[in-house]
Amino acid sequence: MALCRRLVEEDFDVRVLLRSPAKLAQLPSSLIAEPVLGDLHDQQSLAQACSGVSIILHLAGVAHVSITTKGDDTNVAGSENLVKAALQKKVRRFVFLSSSLANAAASNSKDMTAYGKGKRTTELLLLDAADKGQIEVLILRPVNVYGIKMKGNIASMISMIHRGRLPRLPALSSKISLLGVEDLANAILLAAKSDQAARIYTVTDGQDYPIAAIEEAIYRCLEKRLPRWRTPAVILYIAAVLAGAMARLRGRDTGISSRTYRNLTADNLFKNEEICAELGFQPTQNLYQLLPEIVGDIVSETKPPQSQ
Repeated sequence: MALCRRLVEEDFDVRVLLRSPAKLAQLPSSLIAEPVLGDLHDQQSLAQACSGVSIILHLAGVAHVSITTKGDDTNVAGSENLVKAALQKKVRRFVFLSSSLANAAASNSKDMTAYGKGKRTTELLLLDAADKGQIEVLILRPVNVYGIKMKGNIASMISMIHRGRLPRLPALSSKISLLGVEDLANAILLAAKSDQAARIYTVTDGQDYPIAAIEEAIYRCLEKRLPRWRTPAVILYIAAVLAGAMARLRGRDTGISSRTYRNLTADNLFKNEEICAELGFQPTQNLYQLLPEIVGDIVSETKPPQSQ
């Protein structure tokens, strides 16, 4: 929605690939867009979507791939189909929304995930096409994005604290990078209008967020008293490992695993100097400004805890 609003403001002529007519109602009423029904596995609809288009903004895919979600086919094969259609229809510029998780895949890090590996596969495909002069390519690697209707670890933390299902975390010194959804939309538009090509930019809001400070801010927004007792790190690790093991056995995803523990206890920081210097990117948001609204939205969609 944030990107749609920016497209309206910038007066772009927009064509949108949609899987069903019902999706059209979810777009802002101010966005006058030409809909094309299809998906990333329908080559005919992709050809129709790319015909006469000068810029593709590729944001489609499965954002949160879990043990019960088969996202690789859409994120890799689907993206390959779109790139093929773009080349056939002589699209001038392709802006690809990758992920900071592609960094680990690019460096063959032990922390590499299937999702990050899939993003890196598409990056390499696009960069190869750009090197051959077939298309202009600009790749954005955003870190975890915050905003209304957000998903991921922070949203889960808010929900679990609200329901009284998450004890206070250990005394953590770890920090993470984040990005507001409005700033991400701005970065995408800057990439679309830029004359840079065959470039990869990491996108953050420029701040380092201590996990401990985020936890405290969530408690304040929920108007809950911050517990004095902290969960020992070893107990948190064991609980995360057991939760992940039980989820695999049951074929259900709880969003908690040993990786959750690593994410909480290790720094996950990225820099945005290159996109700021080369594209003029200037973040305008930070998590603490938006957190009260984010928390309020999550609470409104969460059933209140049952009294004992």
